[in-house]
Amino acid sequence: MKLTVRERRYLLAGAAIAIAIGLFYVFTSLVPNREKLAGEVELKKRTLAAQREVLLGEETSQRLVQQHGRRLALVRTRLLPGDNSSVASAELQQALKNFADQSGVEIIQKNTLPERALPDSPDITRVSVRIETRCDLEELVNFLTAIENYDKFLKVEELVINSFRNQRRYEIRPSLTVTGYIGTRSPEPAAGSAAATAALLASPAAPAPGPER
Repeated sequence: MKLTVRERRYLLAGAAIAIAIGLFYVFTSLVPNREKLAGEVELKKRTLAAQREVLLGEETSQRLVQQHGRRLALVRTRLLPGDNSSVASAELQQALKNFADQSGVEIIQKNTLPERALPDSPDITRVSVRIETRCDLEELVNFLTAIENYDKFLKVEELVINSFRNQRRYEIRPSLTVTGYIGTRSPEPAAGSAAATAALLASPAAPAPGPER
């Protein structure tokens, strides 16, 4: 059957319309919806912000760990030498003897006390020595100053002063408990542990006055 010119034109026009409609649907299916695209962009922004906060938190934690590690290393440089109480006690007694000789204080008696772990820091051990001395007030002040200025952590945990009248003057016989510290192991520093350890080592002990005779 032979088509007329008009029929051919109708067929071509219909085919063109069909092709245009097909291209429109293909194009619209490929181009994403604006609202959907905006939602995806917002979700990605939130995800990136959350990841950034996590990274910043990790960096902050690492800095804190490094700071506490440096503080703990500094604290350990002021511990008594040796990793056992016998060596540390000998070092402490020798230091006290040197301070006494320099200050004019006479050590009458000395006793080593049992070692104790530092509260909240089991890797730090207390080593204490109790001494009985004879001196005057100025010599005692010089002796206590030497203990305070020692390059290792030392603390006078107890100070009892007994006084005696001797040949028209008073003589004092101070009794002191002096404590030093040793490290028993090298743990990983935990947040706040170095600061807490330093605070415990540096906390002063109140002297206890003794009876006057």
